[in-house]
Amino acid sequence: MALVDSSKYPFLRPIEEVLRKEGAPDLFTLLSTEGKAIREAKGRIVNILKGGEVRRYSEYMSPQLVFYSLILILGVLNDNRITERVLRTESRYFRREMEKESDDVLQEIAKWSGYTLKISPLRFHMGKKPLTAKYSIHFLEYLRVAKGHHEDSLSLSSNILHKGYVHLNKARLLLLMELALYKKLRDLVKPIPLDKIPESLIDIISIRGGKTPPCVKALMEKRDRNKEEALVLATYMANTGASLDSISLVLEKGGVENLDSALKGIFKEKMVIYSCEKMKELNLCVANCGTKSPLQFYFGNVDITR
Repeated sequence: MALVDSSKYPFLRPIEEVLRKEGAPDLFTLLSTEGKAIREAKGRIVNILKGGEVRRYSEYMSPQLVFYSLILILGVLNDNRITERVLRTESRYFRREMEKESDDVLQEIAKWSGYTLKISPLRFHMGKKPLTAKYSIHFLEYLRVAKGHHEDSLSLSSNILHKGYVHLNKARLLLLMELALYKKLRDLVKPIPLDKIPESLIDIISIRGGKTPPCVKALMEKRDRNKEEALVLATYMANTGASLDSISLVLEKGGVENLDSALKGIFKEKMVIYSCEKMKELNLCVANCGTKSPLQFYFGNVDITR
């Protein structure tokens, strides 16, 4: 069994161990004191919602406490749009961390995620080029873990199935591990009734947002949008959880010809709507909101601590 650094992967340390270390009966008791960890978790969520860079968990004084605070905050918010955006970002962050890890560490993380990862190199040829798929997962587990993926490289037909196992190179394995982590993290988030929320957490509800920025409202009301305007509006809609159908309709009406390519760019490249400065350059700014980006207007001020 590998010794995995839980300051890098805080989910590997059970919440019970964290509470024992902190001497608290439950996480609510800890959060109700409004300590440093809850402030850091709040800031992390808002930073993710604004498209900013996130700190490495190992840089926090109490990485496990920050992580579990973040999970609990998402339960308090009980907003699927916010939960998905935050946890998708977190799972991508963990994938970047895993790129540098040894195989035994990857196996431990896979085990936590609910499947068995084998190190069983399989050599094959792509044309005349010899290649090696170092990792394998039983195909039944693979189908379960890969369910719901949007990556062509993760489809069963794109990989080698040999003696009941799907064989992968490291790049594809990490994509699969990212997806598996997202699902596992999503399962950790449990809705928390409003009457159970301590007073010190009430201000977090302001993250829900919902205020449409004037520039976006103007684009929504505009009858004939050009391609650039359609892409800006579509990106904003994707950032705030609009349906794929409604985003496609905006692009189509704006004269965007290759819808698949445009949608792929927005979602796979994780595009974020332009800053207010850029919106002014494009003559799309219609009011002085005092914000740096339309998403800041939508989600509210970054400082949500009391």
